[in-house]
Amino acid sequence: MPKIDHDTKQKILEAAEKTFHRNGFKGTRTTMIAEEAGISRTMLHYYYNTKEALFQEVLTSTLSTVFSHFGRLTASGQGLEQLIENLVRVIADVLAEKPDLPSFIVNILNEAPELLTVLPVVEEDDLPAVLDGLLAEGKKNGQVAGHVTGEELVLNIYALCSLPYLGAPYIKMKENRSDEGMAVFIHQRRKRILDFVLKGIKP
Repeated sequence: MPKIDHDTKQKILEAAEKTFHRNGFKGTRTTMIAEEAGISRTMLHYYYNTKEALFQEVLTSTLSTVFSHFGRLTASGQGLEQLIENLVRVIADVLAEKPDLPSFIVNILNEAPELLTVLPVVEEDDLPAVLDGLLAEGKKNGQVAGHVTGEELVLNIYALCSLPYLGAPYIKMKENRSDEGMAVFIHQRRKRILDFVLKGIKP
């Protein structure tokens, strides 16, 4: 039996991430992943017996990357506005690196939402609770509106950052933007998103 080659395994994981992010679980075939990785389907199945096993590893790896960033932010003891600013930056950076991630998450939510809720990295996520604590202090000082919650804040930031990726074909066509122009447009939105979110929590 041949030995596991870690470079080949990494190549498979990178190819699988691109393919799953682009097509979702149901829309992906193992032959597509093998072609993306530049290997045979037989070689792919030597490393991963099933598409499900490969998908689970990609899903865990993808979300672990995202939530590890969140974990570092919540452990840093930042104030509310600084945490929000860094949260916008982190989400924007992750999506710039993985532009198909929003559609990947939408596909999972449509196909099998239970896959997300059982992952340890999701269960351990305490970002909304940390934000709730900081928001409570702001509400006492009259600096934050009473209706704002940590959960709502995370959802708003993620939605504002991810929508241009989900709607990219329409947005590019509507304004006749090139790929480079679209990248500039999305990058310029970062400050506007931050300003919008900060204004939105004020009483």
